[in-house]
Amino acid sequence: MRISELAQAAETTVRTVRHYHRLGLLPEPPRSSNGYRVYSLEDLVRLMRIRWLARSGVPLGSVAAVLGAADDTDDLGADLEALLAAVDEQLRILQVKRDSLAEMLDLHRRGEPLSPLSAPLAQAFAELVDGETDPRVQELFVRERDSWEILALSGQTPQPFVDAATAALTDPERRHELVALYRRFGALAGRDPADVTEEIEEIADALAAFFDDLGDPDGMFAQWATTAADVADSPHMAEVLPDPAQRAVAVRVIETIAARAVES
Repeated sequence: MRISELAQAAETTVRTVRHYHRLGLLPEPPRSSNGYRVYSLEDLVRLMRIRWLARSGVPLGSVAAVLGAADDTDDLGADLEALLAAVDEQLRILQVKRDSLAEMLDLHRRGEPLSPLSAPLAQAFAELVDGETDPRVQELFVRERDSWEILALSGQTPQPFVDAATAALTDPERRHELVALYRRFGALAGRDPADVTEEIEEIADALAAFFDDLGDPDGMFAQWATTAADVADSPHMAEVLPDPAQRAVAVRVIETIAARAVES
């Protein structure tokens, strides 16, 4: 058989046969006197076995090992078990992706925001952002939402901490208090810290108390505050909060929580 006849018999293409040659899966037969390669029935059987294994999910890089281990029951069993485990892992990953996409679609159909946050927390932040008329405060809520999304995407946020934050933001009375507090924080923009020292202290103490109410079961927030306290006066802090008065509030909150963590 010529290569075209071999490909047709195996229900594949000449290009595929040549690809198998390059990979070393199918030996190239000798050429006849007229220069054409002549394939045997043995070549056709091997080609069809390669195609069968590939259709069954065996990667081409593993086909040679599987064919070579066909007479060794232990080796073949180990190879197939490894391949099956790899497929199972792919299926698990695909199932996670499918579940995530289905949840996104469900949120979209319900008119809720797409977010890595839990639906109640994402909805609470959406209401805070959309319901705020002061652009300065609205920007603060956007920044706060983004920070929570970073925590959620890191996968390192304790669920009790998330639940406490969700409870606080979905409770009308506590949310009203938080909005009022953020409006006071937003109003500090452009003020000289020396002129609003008392206001800075009051807002910082109230924010620290708010975080205390959330709890910190795994010490994650206290650990963050302790680390952040070392760079509270660094240029990086100025990049995060360029306004001096607002930055003074953040520094005081960090130092307060860090000090409590040390005491406890």
